[in-house]
Amino acid sequence: MDLEKGFAIGDNIALKIGGTRKYYVVTNRDTIFYLNEPDAIAANTTDSYSELTELNPPHGQLYQIYKIWIDGNVELYLKQPAATNKWGTQRAPAGGLLNDRTSGVKGGMYTNLFFTIDNPPSVQLVNTQEISITPKIWYIGWRYAIEEAPSTPSTFTEITISGLAQ
Repeated sequence: MDLEKGFAIGDNIALKIGGTRKYYVVTNRDTIFYLNEPDAIAANTTDSYSELTELNPPHGQLYQIYKIWIDGNVELYLKQPAATNKWGTQRAPAGGLLNDRTSGVKGGMYTNLFFTIDNPPSVQLVNTQEISITPKIWYIGWRYAIEEAPSTPSTFTEITISGLAQ
C-alpha cells in the first residue's frame, strides 16, 4: 500500500485485534492533520506516558497515521495501542522512538500506525536538553469510515492491532 495514498473507498480490510479477525469495507475517507501542542517540558525531564485521546476514533472509524512530524528537540516514545486495555503494551518498554532529526517537519520518516476505538496511542516526551522546550507534533494520515463486510471478501489487506508483548 502507498502510505500517502492510503486505502480507497471500497477497499476491503481485515482488522485483527488479539485473536479476533473481522472484515470491513472502507465506505469513506478523510485526511487527518492533527497538531498536538503539549505544555513545555522542563530541562532534563521525562514526561509520563499519556494517551492521545484525540486519536481515539469513534465506533465505525479507523485511523491511519503515516507521518509524525516533530518541531522541537525532544524524543517521542510511542506505544501502540495504549497500555490501558487487554491488548495494550504494558509489558513493553516502548513501541518506538522518534525525534526531530528522524522525523522533523522538513521530511521525516514514514510510520504505519492504525488506531481503532479504545486503542489510541500513548506517547512519552523526553527533553534531554538544558533548557525548557515546548514542542509541536503533527500526526498526518487518514480517517476511514468502515462497515463490517457481510461475508469474507476474496481480497483484503490485513491490519493487526496488538501490543508488542503479545
